[in-house]
Amino acid sequence: MKKIRTILLGIGIIAALLYGLARMATPPTEPTAAEHDTSPKPPAEYPADLEQKLRSVPHIHISLHREEELPADIVWVQPGDFPEIGSDKAKKGGTLRLCNVGPYPANFLAFGSPSPQFFHYNLFDCIEVPLVRTHPDTGEEIPGLAEQWAEHDGKLWFRLNNKARYSNGRPVRARDFALYLCMQHELGNVAPSHRISSLEVYGDSVLAVRTSQCAVIPFATAAAHLHPAEPGFYKEFGSDYRTRYAHRIPPTTGAYTVGRIQRGRMLSLERNKNWWAAELRGFRYTCNIDTIEHHFLTDEAQAWEFFLRGKLDIMQTRNIVAWQDYLRQADANIAQHHIDLMYPMPPYGIALNAAALPDIQLRQGVMHAMDMQHAMNIIFRGDVERLPQFSTGYHHLPHRTPHYTYSPEKARAAFTAAGYTESGPDGILRKKDGTKLSIRLAFSPSQKISTLVNLLSQSAAACGLEIIPEPLPWQHCAKLIKEERHEMLFWATVATSPIPDYRRHFHSEAKGDDAPFCLRNEMMDTAIATVESAANAAEAKQACAEVDLLIHSLAIWLPGWMENKANVAAWPHVHFPRTGYRTYDVADSHVLWISSEK
Repeated sequence: MKKIRTILLGIGIIAALLYGLARMATPPTEPTAAEHDTSPKPPAEYPADLEQKLRSVPHIHISLHREEELPADIVWVQPGDFPEIGSDKAKKGGTLRLCNVGPYPANFLAFGSPSPQFFHYNLFDCIEVPLVRTHPDTGEEIPGLAEQWAEHDGKLWFRLNNKARYSNGRPVRARDFALYLCMQHELGNVAPSHRISSLEVYGDSVLAVRTSQCAVIPFATAAAHLHPAEPGFYKEFGSDYRTRYAHRIPPTTGAYTVGRIQRGRMLSLERNKNWWAAELRGFRYTCNIDTIEHHFLTDEAQAWEFFLRGKLDIMQTRNIVAWQDYLRQADANIAQHHIDLMYPMPPYGIALNAAALPDIQLRQGVMHAMDMQHAMNIIFRGDVERLPQFSTGYHHLPHRTPHYTYSPEKARAAFTAAGYTESGPDGILRKKDGTKLSIRLAFSPSQKISTLVNLLSQSAAACGLEIIPEPLPWQHCAKLIKEERHEMLFWATVATSPIPDYRRHFHSEAKGDDAPFCLRNEMMDTAIATVESAANAAEAKQACAEVDLLIHSLAIWLPGWMENKANVAAWPHVHFPRTGYRTYDVADSHVLWISSEK
C-alpha cells in the first residue's frame, strides 16, 4: 500500500512539471474581457453583485459611469440668492413638546412598510432633504442635496453637494440613489416607467435622469422619486428586510433622527449638531429645536388637557369648536395664532369604490344625496371652505371644478335611472326584485368624523338612500382598500408635491392604500398620461383641470373641506416667523424656535 502511495505521488510531481513547461512554451495571450473591464467598481460596502442587480430592475435602465465620462457641454444651473426660509432671529436649542393623536409607528422602515405608517410623514417626509426643493414662499426650485442641476440631452442632471452627509457621518454618493431603486425593485415597489425611465450615475457626485413626468417643475418633480440609501446601513438587506429592519433607525440626510423612545407613548427627534446643511442658505434658520417630543395621545380632548396644564408647548387645531371652547379656559399668557397655509391640501372627502358601485347613475345619485356643505356648517360652525377640486393648494393650478349640489330631486331621478323605482315602508328606495338601496360607509371614528357620517346619513335618507356606518380602526380601513372590499370610505392622504400624483389614486394600475376608487377607466388613464407629459405650466394646468373634471363626472369622490388655515395656541416661549409655512402642520416646517428664558 505504501508503494502505491509513493508511485502516485511521483506521477503527480511529474505531471505538474510537464504542465509548467507547457505553460512556459505557450505564447502569451490577450488579456481577458475581465482584465479589460474599466467600468467603475462599487466599494466593498455596496453589494458585490450591485451592477448585475441594477441590470435586472424592470422599466428603468440604470448604468454606472466614471465621472470623467461626463459630457463636457453641460451648462449647470447655479442658483443665486433666494429668500431665506425662517427668521434670522431664530435661536437654536430647547425642547418642543407636541401632541400626536395618530397611532404610534409599528415600524421605522424608510420604505416598503407592509402597512401604512402615519408617523412616516413626521419621521421622513418632513426631515429628509430632497435633491431639489421648492421654496415655501416663492415656489421656485432651490438646492437640496444637489447644489447644481441642468437639462441636457433630454435628461435632468444633478450634481450633489460634496458636503452632504447622512446622520451617521457617511457621505451621500450618487450610487446610493441607484441602490435605493434596486432595493425597491427587490421588494416589488420599484417606481414604474412613467416616472423614471433611466438613471445614470457618474462617479460619486452626478446623476442623470430621464423622466416622462410633468415638466412644470421638472427637477423638483424628479427629485420626489429619487432617494438615497446609505449602503452601510442596508448591508444586511434581504428577503427578510421588513422584519430585520423594522425597528432599526435609518440614517437621514436631514437635521433630525430618532432619539429617546417610550414605546406607545412618546418618541423624540434629536437635532444633529453636526448637520451638514446647518450653515447653508435656506437651511440655516430652520431646524432650530434641539429635541422635538411627539407624545402619542388618545384624542384631541386629552391633548387640550395636556396643553392647558403646560405639558405641551403648542396646540394646533382645525377644529373651530374645540378652539373656541377650550380657549375660554386658557391662561392669559397663551398666545393665539391664526395662520393661513398654502400647500397641497389633503383630499378630505368620501371615496366611492367604482368596482363595487359600477353604475355611474347610482354614484351620481349618491353625490346629490349627501349634503356635505350642511354637515360642514354644523361641525365647523361655518369656519371652513369646501375643497374646490381634488388638486387644491397647488399655486400653479388655480382652476376650480363644479360640485354636486345636495338635491333630493336629482338624487331620486338618478336612483330611478339606476333601477331603484319603489319606496319601502322605511322610505328607502328598492328595485322591483326587492333589492334595497343601501351602501356601507367605512370610516376611522373620531368625534368629528362620526358626527359627519351621522349628518350625511340623515341627508341621504331623505333622498331614499340608506347609509350604513362602518366605524373601523384605520388599519382595518386600509385593509378594506387593499382588498377592494369597501363601498364608500371617508378618506384622505397627504398630497404630493410639487404636482398632483393622480396616477397613484386613479389609474387603472393603482393599488393599495392610496387607491380607494378602484377605477378602471381608459379616459382617466389617458388624461393622467397627458398631465405627466405636459411641457409647460399652461399645458399642465389644462391637463390637471381635465383630470379633476373627470373625477367629478365619474362621480367617485365627494369633496370635503379645506384645511388651509391653522389655529395655533402656544406658550410664550415658542416663537413663529412670519413666513416659511408650506406643510400640513406648522411645527413640521421646522421654522419655530424657543426663547432661552423658558
